[in-house]
Amino acid sequence: MPKLSLFSNNFPDFFIVERSGDVDISKIETDEDRRNATFEWTGPALDFGESGRLVRATLPLGFCLRIDALEGFRVVGKFFTGIIDPDVAEEVREDSTFVLERAEIDPNQASFRSVRFPDRFLRHRDFHLFAEPVNTPGELQDACFRIVPPLSSEA
Repeated sequence: MPKLSLFSNNFPDFFIVERSGDVDISKIETDEDRRNATFEWTGPALDFGESGRLVRATLPLGFCLRIDALEGFRVVGKFFTGIIDPDVAEEVREDSTFVLERAEIDPNQASFRSVRFPDRFLRHRDFHLFAEPVNTPGELQDACFRIVPPLSSEA
């Protein structure tokens, strides 16, 4: 599975980071930031049209980026490897699966469309990550990410 980091197309110094359940875009200043900004794509390939999940590739392992509909579609880091209840595990899988698509605002870059909520894309707003519909140029820009090699060599 490919390892990667994602930075904002309109804030190129800001990467998606997962810190103890909070998912935001942030500047990378420390080794811990680099670890928090390193993910693994679980899809069969890192190609447009493929579905997969973004999971932490560094310690603590077992966290995926999940849409929390009860929190206004905020994206959170959810520990998933220890879920015993099959119904809950399936819900987490559905809430954390995305289709990798060409970003409409810049087709050389990526957007992540929710499989469970197909009208919603990962986007940043006020430096927090949400799953929301995107229509205006600003929203489309906020849903555009550049895929780069993993920031942490520990992955």
